[in-house]
Amino acid sequence: MIDLPRKDVPERKEKGIADVVKRMNDRYHLTQKHNEIELVKHWNDIVGPLIAKHTASVTIKGKTLYASFDQAPLKNEMFLQRELLLQKVNEKMGVGFIEKIFIG
Repeated sequence: MIDLPRKDVPERKEKGIADVVKRMNDRYHLTQKHNEIELVKHWNDIVGPLIAKHTASVTIKGKTLYASFDQAPLKNEMFLQRELLLQKVNEKMGVGFIEKIFIG
């Protein structure tokens, strides 16, 4: 018996559920938001509980991390330790995850 392609059923581009989820993330630009949520989830492990407690906000735009703190001395210290913070974030989240850090 010869299997001929059916004209009434369109050929599927996706091969599995993982492909469908990946295409949906790409189409609706959900990957960046997912990365931001993962970073916030691991923020306590990256900077420690004391700094995490005084962190006002953490956001990602592109490959830039924006972090703000509620105390000026802590903000100044984090500004001076940007390179170490960059290394820790990329170590935890993957190489090249963040390229720049803006402390505000």
